[in-house]
Amino acid sequence: MKKSSDPSTECVIPISYGSTEVIETGKWGFQKPQTSFRIAPCQEACPAGNPIPQFLYSLSQENANEALLALLRENPFPGVCGRACFHPCEVACNRGQYDEPVSINSLERYVFDATFEHVPDLRPLPNADPKQVAIVGSGPAGLSCAYFLSLLGQQVTLFEAKRELGGVLRWGIPEYRLPKSVVRKEIERVLRLGVKAETGVTVGKNISLQELDRYDAIFLSPGAQEHTPLGIEGEDLEQVWRGRDFLERVTSGERVSLGKEIIVIGGGNTAMDVARSVLRLGARVTIAYRRTRAEMPAMIDEIREAEEEGARFEFLVQPVKLSKLRGKRISVTLQRMRLGDPDSSMRPRPVPVEGEVLTLNADHLIEAVGEGIDLSWIHHPMMRRGLIDAGPFLSTPADKIFAGGDAIDQPRTIVTAIGAGKRAAMAMDLFLRGSSPEEIFSKIHVGQKGALSMEAYLSGRKGGDWPEVKEVVHYDKINTLYFERSQRTVMGKLDREQPLKGFSEVNRGLSPEEAGFSAMRCFSCGTCNYCYNCYFFCPEGIISLDPVSRTKTVDLEHCKGCGTCAKSCPRYVVEMKEAI
Repeated sequence: MKKSSDPSTECVIPISYGSTEVIETGKWGFQKPQTSFRIAPCQEACPAGNPIPQFLYSLSQENANEALLALLRENPFPGVCGRACFHPCEVACNRGQYDEPVSINSLERYVFDATFEHVPDLRPLPNADPKQVAIVGSGPAGLSCAYFLSLLGQQVTLFEAKRELGGVLRWGIPEYRLPKSVVRKEIERVLRLGVKAETGVTVGKNISLQELDRYDAIFLSPGAQEHTPLGIEGEDLEQVWRGRDFLERVTSGERVSLGKEIIVIGGGNTAMDVARSVLRLGARVTIAYRRTRAEMPAMIDEIREAEEEGARFEFLVQPVKLSKLRGKRISVTLQRMRLGDPDSSMRPRPVPVEGEVLTLNADHLIEAVGEGIDLSWIHHPMMRRGLIDAGPFLSTPADKIFAGGDAIDQPRTIVTAIGAGKRAAMAMDLFLRGSSPEEIFSKIHVGQKGALSMEAYLSGRKGGDWPEVKEVVHYDKINTLYFERSQRTVMGKLDREQPLKGFSEVNRGLSPEEAGFSAMRCFSCGTCNYCYNCYFFCPEGIISLDPVSRTKTVDLEHCKGCGTCAKSCPRYVVEMKEAI
């Protein structure tokens, strides 16, 4: 001890002649910080289970190639989804409760565009005993299933009725929304994994389902190609076209002669695609829908853009009769409707208004009210209510046959089909290895909305521990004190008059500067993005953080368990738990 030289202020000052590290102050506290990665609500809402915080962090670090690889672990089609997804992730984005959601969909497209020439390193798992799998249909569900099965080391053959792969991606979505170059690029990535493809082969016609029995497993995803008729007088007139047939003619490059005035029946994305294609072919178009704008199943962006381009809307009307006029024109009689009680879709049921009709004349009427599926080639025990009976693991009552996409009872969206293909791939892989998905699937859920994690599946598949089920981070867990308010980034578009001069892509994408700023807006809910808060705020200085190797260490022998690191974590990654 050392005494003061001034007797009036005499005090004792302790001095240590050795390191204080020998004093294990960590034993003084009963709680310790623990880093727990969790699920962001955007990722839970994505039917494909996209690792959104991870790919946005890579983008914020200006590493688009790494962002692409993060996406491809869970979704083989970022270029497609970045253009044609209804992006439920943005609805669930926690940032939307603070100011505006992150532009996740635009950023997914940016990743694809920025890495267009890059060939990612995708290596299938080594498999000493690969099995043979047949996939019927090469739409988003079939291609997704083929992609993930190939990554799992299985051998896949695709059977496609049309001359090119892609299903609705190739034939059902116009070039102005989804360029064929994007679809080709994504399909090439699947085929590069060793997937074989037999095009121009219709199962049930050129080859029977029974003939596929030579394969070890079969996945059925034939897609919705059958026309759903209106069932009204005059529907067989030559001036009445089917929406999907019309789009296929347009996307194949066929020259289509329309006339000047077209009526489109329907309110879904197909109806919007038809209407906007009609405008690009130089005709005027009226979209007739039996409910109101609020009930339209089409994406809001598609409705708005159709209106901006000049499409007219007639709501609360339903066609009841078609008549032929002079000069090959037709008269369309539309019944006025009102909204009644909700139906099975939970939307108000359209009810006819007695004695009120509307008559419109046109050169053609194009029906876009939904598509059915020809499943006549499938034997009865596999069928239920006109669809293939597939359980939660997408297995059917028939041995070794699985199903997904439009052929089963699930929402008809591209990203839902992709998620189903991935789910089926994992279920089939377990089946081929003699295991059951019942216990495994409960361990690889991405939240509670149905998506599964291929990364988690691979972790267990490679012999590691199956991950623990992760909690979803909701807005009340985010420490918003560390974020500045900002507006979301919106993609630029072609000049207002330009879109109608051809089928060039309307949305122009994000610039690198816009993408970087937009990615930085992500809260990274439940995921550490090495913000250094815990490092800077730790009063003991016992936290070390390395963003290069992405590691964080805490000296628990000297951590007193004050909890400052947990309170200063903006993302609910650090929490205090009792020391064991």
